[in-house]
Amino acid sequence: MDAIIPVDTPEVNDATPNETLRLRTDNITKSTPIDENVIKSGDSIEPVVKTTHSSSGFDVEHVYHAFVAALREPCSPVSPIGTQDYINGYRELIKFFDQLGRVFKFVKDDVVQKLDILQDFVDNDKNNPPHFDTIQRAIDYETEHDLIQTNSENFTRTLLRLHRALLFIEEFLRGLSERPSSDSTVTIATNAYDSTLYYHHGFLIRTTVKVGFRVLPSRKQLDDILFQGHKTDILEQYKTFIKTIKQIYDIVQAYYAEKKYLQLP
Repeated sequence: MDAIIPVDTPEVNDATPNETLRLRTDNITKSTPIDENVIKSGDSIEPVVKTTHSSSGFDVEHVYHAFVAALREPCSPVSPIGTQDYINGYRELIKFFDQLGRVFKFVKDDVVQKLDILQDFVDNDKNNPPHFDTIQRAIDYETEHDLIQTNSENFTRTLLRLHRALLFIEEFLRGLSERPSSDSTVTIATNAYDSTLYYHHGFLIRTTVKVGFRVLPSRKQLDDILFQGHKTDILEQYKTFIKTIKQIYDIVQAYYAEKKYLQLP
């Protein structure tokens, strides 16, 4: 399963296109060679789109239910955000990007690794009341026990990387439903990236991502992936889960800002 976007900044040492791109994650450095024979900015590449959908594929209804469940108090601007439902919703979103080909495979492990770290916190939380059942409670617990600076794989820092990526996903998916048909997938993805994750990435990641956007499926192909021939029936549900994702993002963003954690290294 491939992810669409990197959530950490790469180490850039004046690399040339033939050199190794080193992606810095929280505790490890991964080396991924850039193969010019695979992706060239001038190439015309037909996107590989999976048009068959199994029970493990992307499903708008599954994403909808996961994120709606995560928002414990939908009418509250400070609603608790359920950690397990947030993780479940994010994993469902990754299934959508998994349908877009293997262009961003080199970041897949990093995204999944961060979700697995959060899952471990939830699974190992045997406290009563629990410390990690909501995002706010988890951040409060790590703050009170001074775990954010002493543990490099803490919940708060790990979530921040996924939180930033969630805004890109929300803007991209919203653009697919709201932008005029004359706007290409490349344009929508680029605009979403430039207003979100662009500011957190170095030159090599920015360049690689934008080259990758060139092989994204067409708007019609993405409609097939998203709605599986039932767009009229589930379009409103699709729009609702996008609004819910943005509401969750805004709540988490405000909480990090309140704690002065938005710029955690």
